[in-house]
Amino acid sequence: MASRAFVDANVILRLLLGEPNGQAQRARTLFERASAAELTLVVHPAVLAEVIHVLTSPRVAAQARPAVADALRGLVGLDGVEVSDRAAVLAALDRFEAGTMDWVDCLLLAGAPGVPTHTFDEAMMAAGGTALPA
Repeated sequence: MASRAFVDANVILRLLLGEPNGQAQRARTLFERASAAELTLVVHPAVLAEVIHVLTSPRVAAQARPAVADALRGLVGLDGVEVSDRAAVLAALDRFEAGTMDWVDCLLLAGAPGVPTHTFDEAMMAAGGTALPA
């Protein structure tokens, strides 16, 4: 059985952004090892929050939501990559790509269909969140 290791946002960002070159190559090698079943890389949804923040930040990478969602779908779909609650993460990426809500709000709404998500956020209520009664 392959060993398991968590991957932090910096490794994923080096992989996706391709820079700096030396770190990007080391990140690629790590994910290639996972694809070859030498190890399992665990990506926590909280790490995805940091990755999304950096990739969409106008001060850093300024990538569009569809490009970010596609890149992360590819990442979580790689052989040797484990993501807790993959179905919810994929559903949240669809919601994130199509809208303007924060990643965490998308993940909350996707995480437990049929379970109310109480909020005061109007955009989140429009997407299925539950308004608290007055």
